[in-house]
Amino acid sequence: MLAIVATFFRIRGRITRSEWLSRLIMAALFCSAFGGLFGHFFGDFGSGSFAVLFIGCAIALAVRRLHDVDRSGLAVAAAIVPVIGPIWLFIQLLRRGVAHENRYGVDPASHADYLKVDIAR
Repeated sequence: MLAIVATFFRIRGRITRSEWLSRLIMAALFCSAFGGLFGHFFGDFGSGSFAVLFIGCAIALAVRRLHDVDRSGLAVAAAIVPVIGPIWLFIQLLRRGVAHENRYGVDPASHADYLKVDIAR
């Protein structure tokens, strides 16, 4: 269970576009559901804690997605720049990842060792 939660907050490595989007949607649904529930019982602190949890998760997922397009995780800070920053960051997050190994790890979309066939035998 802890390993599943850690995949949402790890900033090392690379993830594909589909992984990024599906994990972001799962985190949003989880945090909105439990944020609403905890907000009902604990007020603003309960809902605010899940909002902070979602922001942390979204930043970690964006960093791993930026690693796939061979950009530093610090590029997330571009979202601070009004109007142009978030647009540029969103474009970077939707770009196709590099097709080879880069400084952040192997290509998560490659299936190089998926099936090895030795035709010499």
